[in-house]
Amino acid sequence: MSDANPPTRTPRSGTRKPPILASAPPVSRELAAAREKAAGELAALVQLAELDAFLLEREHGRRPSVDEEALRERQRLGARLSPEIRVAYDRALRAGRRPAVVRLVASVCSGCHVRLHSTLEHKIQRRRGVGPCPHCLRLVYDPAWLHTTDSR
Repeated sequence: MSDANPPTRTPRSGTRKPPILASAPPVSRELAAAREKAAGELAALVQLAELDAFLLEREHGRRPSVDEEALRERQRLGARLSPEIRVAYDRALRAGRRPAVVRLVASVCSGCHVRLHSTLEHKIQRRRGVGPCPHCLRLVYDPAWLHTTDSR
């Protein structure tokens, strides 16, 4: 045998084992509680944005004047938000962004239609459920986080 033509190995058929797929580690109670809290906070944020849109309509004369019940509900929903989210929401309102809270659709902010950076998208989809758009200042949320609270 010459070195120019080394012997080739023929693969054996039927002896290869399928790859072992790593299963996801079980979710700890702390992580599950944190996700549940974030989903509840997101639901409160979306309700607050809808209520503010309703109150803004009333303010512009399209509806009767604002009642105390709506203001109490707004205060109750605002209390459920973390200070970080509350500050970002108020910043979006002060900047005149209406609506102040929008959906994440295919990696794009549905308020300004600009593609978000992959790091921010990851934060919104997997870690927090909501994050500020760096382009328009609106809070962008992943609607999948709202469905996690509905199913439980």
